[in-house]
Amino acid sequence: MHIEQVQFDEVFDVQPARGDFSFRCAGRPVYGVNLHSGVIPRPGSRFAVAFGKRGDWNSVLGCRDLASSKVLLRRPGWAASLFSLGDILLFGPLCVGAGLALGGPGIAIATTALFTLAIAAGLVHGLLQNRTLKLALRADVNDAAPTQMQ
Repeated sequence: MHIEQVQFDEVFDVQPARGDFSFRCAGRPVYGVNLHSGVIPRPGSRFAVAFGKRGDWNSVLGCRDLASSKVLLRRPGWAASLFSLGDILLFGPLCVGAGLALGGPGIAIATTALFTLAIAAGLVHGLLQNRTLKLALRADVNDAAPTQMQ
């Protein structure tokens, strides 16, 4: 995770329905950006942006307008929980069926328990990652100079 401060000097080519926009930072244009939360920054605003890969706008994990304390995440905890529940409902019966076909009720219970533990571990990992991301984006970055985009 890489957090950069971005000054949106000019915002243009705004597509509000999709949340896409382009902007200019320090005289350099950046095209086709999406903050994954439908947020379109105001011209002149400064954001702290968390990237999965440094400077890669396709890997935005979350952002925060530095004039606010509200953190916007690409995948909030409630969405991760719903995806995990969907995985359990979709693939859980397959685990039960495969366990019954391969070894009976004991194997079915074991495979279902392992599958459920794996889903739960993934969910907990994602929620902890979100917590770390929120704390990092809320850290006081107001004193740092804006990042010069490449």
